[in-house]
Amino acid sequence: MSPQPRSSSPDEESYSTMDFIAEARRPLLVERHRKLIDEMESSLSDSLITGSDENPRLQAMLKDLEADSEKARLARTLKALAEDAHYKDTTLRNALVEQLCLWREEGNVEVAALQLHVIGIYRSVRTSVAERQGAPPSLADLRELPATMLGRLLNAIPPAFGSPTLNEALIYTPAFADRSMRTIRRIRKAENADSAWADANGEPSIPREIEEPLDALPEVERKAARQLLVRDRIRSSFYREVFLKYLSRDEFDISHDDHPTILHWLEAIESTGHLYPFMQGQTAGQKSFRLQHLMQKVLQLHEIYARVALASQHPTYREHFKDKTTRVRLAELSKDHYPPLGMTPELTLAAMLCPFRIFVDWVQARVAEHDFVLPPDPKR
Repeated sequence: MSPQPRSSSPDEESYSTMDFIAEARRPLLVERHRKLIDEMESSLSDSLITGSDENPRLQAMLKDLEADSEKARLARTLKALAEDAHYKDTTLRNALVEQLCLWREEGNVEVAALQLHVIGIYRSVRTSVAERQGAPPSLADLRELPATMLGRLLNAIPPAFGSPTLNEALIYTPAFADRSMRTIRRIRKAENADSAWADANGEPSIPREIEEPLDALPEVERKAARQLLVRDRIRSSFYREVFLKYLSRDEFDISHDDHPTILHWLEAIESTGHLYPFMQGQTAGQKSFRLQHLMQKVLQLHEIYARVALASQHPTYREHFKDKTTRVRLAELSKDHYPPLGMTPELTLAAMLCPFRIFVDWVQARVAEHDFVLPPDPKR
């Protein structure tokens, strides 16, 4: 005898029907109040959010936001905006407007009270985002913040350099991402940069046992080969200075060189290269060349370690890779033709906006564990 189809209980049918009706009515309820709420939200300005306006009435309003009851309301609103599936594809502003429309429908809340609440939301999010991206966002930037970013604020994932999930742990506004990508492209382009490794402080010496075999080559080939050796030694010396010496636990002092993100660090090197030993004494063209390659090297480091981490989670490699170093894992992945991760804008942005302290700790840990692998320069 075949089983009879399971019938829904009256309660289940009633709930699903009511739920369907509520969903159908939602746009109508929102539209009923949208014009009023839109106008209220549009009247806000940066000075209202930052509190830079010394208006006594505004200062009194901002003081009201410090009450525990108001902080609790703000937390509930942020949680609602972060978790409501209706807002997963919209901006913070649109989500706020819609949520306030529904609240006004439910309780006929005064617009003045809603305005204070909106100011509180923007102030709270602004503070949190500023801490993460290293620069306070404007009100215009906050309005365009994807509502899904609120989930990252409330349920923060510790960022980890060299992890395939790094981007999911970072928080930034679309406008900040655009500005960062412009900076990244500018450093990558490196206008007026040298075309090869050089050292204004003089060529490094080449050990006799390395240079001696070159004597058998014709003069032109010998000079070209020696030049390649010199450039390679300059390159190696530069990366040793950066990763093994400057960022080492014994020498690096975060209190004197602290930055919100890796990109901020690179910008500091660009503007004050004379403060960094690995840039001191170099020509402007060589500084631009070195900065370009340092950025590329950081991106490569993130990619290869993220690639290894991703592969290590796969059943094919999970057990096999246990207790193996990154260098060995990379060699085996190469043998298997495991593809590198695409150097997409998302991956690039994630690496560059990784908190600088996280990156420094990562480098120091890899070096201490003898598991720091510096990838070769990409082929041009």
